[in-house]
Amino acid sequence: MKTQHSSVAIVVSRLAGLAALAFCWASPSLVLAAEPQLRVAVYENLDYPLNIFDKNHQLIGGVQKDFTDQLAKKLSTQVSYAPYSRRRIESVVIQGDADIMCYSSPAWFDLPKEVSWTAATFPQVERVVVMAEKTSIEMVPQQLEGKKIVLQLGYHYPQIASQLTEGKIKRVDLTDVPSMFRLLALGGGDAMVSSDGEIEGYFKNFPEKRVLYKVSKTPFSVVQTQCALSHKSTWKLEQINSAIQFLQETGEMDRIMRKYGLSMR
Repeated sequence: MKTQHSSVAIVVSRLAGLAALAFCWASPSLVLAAEPQLRVAVYENLDYPLNIFDKNHQLIGGVQKDFTDQLAKKLSTQVSYAPYSRRRIESVVIQGDADIMCYSSPAWFDLPKEVSWTAATFPQVERVVVMAEKTSIEMVPQQLEGKKIVLQLGYHYPQIASQLTEGKIKRVDLTDVPSMFRLLALGGGDAMVSSDGEIEGYFKNFPEKRVLYKVSKTPFSVVQTQCALSHKSTWKLEQINSAIQFLQETGEMDRIMRKYGLSMR
């Protein structure tokens, strides 16, 4: 009788094992769910070519998505995106509600030591924009003194920080680049400062407006942007940097920039 009971127990055990294995094969999503995702926070107010949102404000394209999609591919993981305001995005990463945010810099962060900073990714080149009939502004900050400059709310501008503090330059803050262009056209400012990407994004959406404005040839600033990695993330800085290096060495980073009419230099 002992032998019979033991045989039955062995058969039942094997059947249970086969059933569990079959369940796993039938439910691959459960296996994938156990893998850590790369949770990416993106600026909700950045438009083409950096971000492309659909009508439901879901990220569907742009430099940042193409870059982090390839980053996640190299890390062999899934990626998810969530848009946040400029005021919230830093705290989201610091608190660990997102693993990473890119297109940033320690100089732009209020608490840069609260996150880890990756290797440089792609540059942000800012330029000064004036109305077409105005004199170009190629020397900054000297040529900006005594003028009303339209800037983005919440952004840091170390090149003119002392002039802003001393009142030599009057700052007019707006939340988005299209509004900055409109205010400039209405005479609400003498000049505005924005990045190459955002300027070209505006002219892509409104090509007839290009002739109304003049963009400086001399950069206002050049920043080699980085990604901010949460200290609370399960991903390690070495993993992220290794993936970034791979994208640079294989030319993938340059290909992404060229796709949107931008340059790595």
